[in-house]
Amino acid sequence: MGAMGAAGAKGAETSFPSRRMIRRRRMPFAYSESATVVRGALGSVLRQRREANHRTLTEVAAEAGLSPAHLSEVERGRKEVSTERLLAVAHALGVRSADLYAELARLLGADSEQRSWPEDPPVKLRLATAGMPLEALRSVADFSAYLAMANPPPRARPRIGFEPRR
Repeated sequence: MGAMGAAGAKGAETSFPSRRMIRRRRMPFAYSESATVVRGALGSVLRQRREANHRTLTEVAAEAGLSPAHLSEVERGRKEVSTERLLAVAHALGVRSADLYAELARLLGADSEQRSWPEDPPVKLRLATAGMPLEALRSVADFSAYLAMANPPPRARPRIGFEPRR
């Protein structure tokens, strides 16, 4: 059993790459920022907006229902913030949440010229339905078929001008 166990362990070592090799391998097509970077960028956006409005940390925190200490930690990128609390802070700052997210995206390097949604309809459909359960896909397909039948394409208009003789 000792020889068999050693051989089995050796086989297991060679069949899987080590964690060290996986960490060093770069995949530019799958790159994403770490949570720390995103938290720091979001905190920076919130602080810049607060300071631009000439508001104190205490004022914004009180209006958003947070403690000043918690908001300070969020602004420094040390604490997570829930979506509900982020929306409350945005409201306290008089900013739309979409503007906060857009500014965060720019800080993280999003290309504003690049479209976030492809132009090709089949690709759009695949992306939109990728995470949908089968029943939901059936409902979408049924509704799409209904719309296609209820709204037939317009009839072709007769051509204006001369028609060739046959």
